[in-house]
Amino acid sequence: MKIKRKPEDFEVDELSRFLPTGGPFAMYALVKRSLGTPEAIEAIARRWDVARERISFGGLKDRHARTRQYLTIRGGPRLGLKQTHLELHYLGQAPRPFGPKDIEGNRFRIVLRDFSREGEKRARRALGELAKDPLPNYFDDQRFGSLGPSGEFVARAWCEQKYERAVWLALAEENEHDRPEDSADKKVLRDMWGDWAACKAALARSHRRSIVTFLADRPGDFKGAMARINADMRGL
Repeated sequence: MKIKRKPEDFEVDELSRFLPTGGPFAMYALVKRSLGTPEAIEAIARRWDVARERISFGGLKDRHARTRQYLTIRGGPRLGLKQTHLELHYLGQAPRPFGPKDIEGNRFRIVLRDFSREGEKRARRALGELAKDPLPNYFDDQRFGSLGPSGEFVARAWCEQKYERAVWLALAEENEHDRPEDSADKKVLRDMWGDWAACKAALARSHRRSIVTFLADRPGDFKGAMARINADMRGL
């Protein structure tokens, strides 16, 4: 059996009762394909020349998938946007920014491929059993991130107030699942760690570069950098 062979094999739709009832925040539905949420937000900010702080969203959606989620932009354009891998559909004006508390859930559609005949029979039996006894939604390792060679979670270093270590784990530690461009950016950070002006010059515009820019302006403020990383991840 194989899953997620194509982005369309995994679809995620964000569920919310948040409504555009009028106000200073433009509300949109973001539809993306083969693109992470932070990268989509950066692309939108660049295309419309909007400060990142004006954009709010509820949560992260998978990269290797077709996903739909909501976001707001304070004073954003009252129109849509279409470019490679993403579309924005303008929904109206909202009274406040959209955030994590506005998400009621997610609806998933998953395509499973290359079943053996016996495997398909087992899957169909399991579906019948799940209808009677639902599967608990336990947290698993996906919710805590992929570990790199250090075996350390970002959250632990952060909770222990080891802020520089937390930022390093979040931005620079290599991982076998990294895309080539992410791997290259992380190597730049590892090689030039601490020389933020050089890092900024070597990196293309991205989430990592925005954090490096913050550190170039405020050297040593790793606690502040971690707060910005958290805000980006939560969409606040």
